[in-house]
Formats: sequence, C-alpha cells, structure tokens
Amino acid sequence: MIKRIQTTADLNLRTDEIVPMPTCLPDIEEAGGPVLLDSPSAVGASATKQILVIDHDPEVRELVAKTITRAGFRADIESDGEEGWHALCRVTYDLVITGNEMPGLTGVKLIERIRGFSKEPPCMLISGKQSGVESTLMPLIGFDGFLAKPFSPAALIEKVYDLLLHGQSMEP
Repeated sequence: MIKRIQTTADLNLRTDEIVPMPTCLPDIEEAGGPVLLDSPSAVGASATKQILVIDHDPEVRELVAKTITRAGFRADIESDGEEGWHALCRVTYDLVITGNEMPGLTGVKLIERIRGFSKEPPCMLISGKQSGVESTLMPLIGFDGFLAKPFSPAALIEKVYDLLLHGQSMEP
C-alpha cells in the first residue's frame, strides 16, 4: 500500500520536532529551517511533481519525504524495492529516490528493473556507502543521480531540482 505524504502533518511530526539522526541526515531545523526554493516554477509547479521515496530505514524514509514535501513536492513512500516496484506499476512518478541496502530487491536492482522498461522517471540512489565510482557506474546501471549519506536537506533538494530539470546529476 502506497503511503502518500502531502503535508508534514501526514508524517505525524510537529514542524518544530527534532528528529534525531546523528548518522544519516541532519534535522531540517538545524539546517536553517524548511528548505524552500525561491522559484518552484523552475521545474514547473512543484506541487504537481510526484516523487517516490523508497528506503528500508523508516527514519531516513520519513525525513526524505518530509524534506521534499516542505519544498512543495508530493511524496509517496515505500519500505522496500518490491513495494517500490509495485507502486511504480500503479502510479506515474516524476522522480524515484531509493536507498540501496534493502532486503530483497536492492535500490540498484530496482533501478535496473525500471530501466529494463523505460528511461523514465529519473532515479536517484542514496547510500551511506560511497565507493568513488558512482559517476562511472551511474550510466551503466541506469541511475541519474547519487547522494551520499549523511547529506543536508539543502543538498537533497538541490539534487531533486537538478534531476527534475535536467534528468541527470553526474556529481556524486
């Protein structure tokens, strides 16, 4: 079942709540408040852009969804690659953000499966493991962007806008 996130209230989090995540993502408030860009029209009406977030870690999944909804995007969340694949079969997404280390269908395997059918939507891999060869592997595997954990909310939103505007972000 797809969990649709449209507002921060959907996440059962107060906007002033501190979400402890010392090893992954800093809290949005610690990064200077909500991440909002001056011109959402840069990628069209951001509220119409629908993003699928897939990660086995509920804290990462919820924080990524919270960050992108604060930037004006709609987010659906899934907890593993198979659930993400089923969501993609039912809904058309503008972007997929997936973790890699998931039981069953990993993020890389999910992206390979997506690319077996289509070059769309753009796919971003987030991972705590960075080998330094992501920019070389990206075109071969089929993912369009990579973001290493820990990352700031601003870095996440920058990658999201880059991928929605250009379809590929080559810098890891």
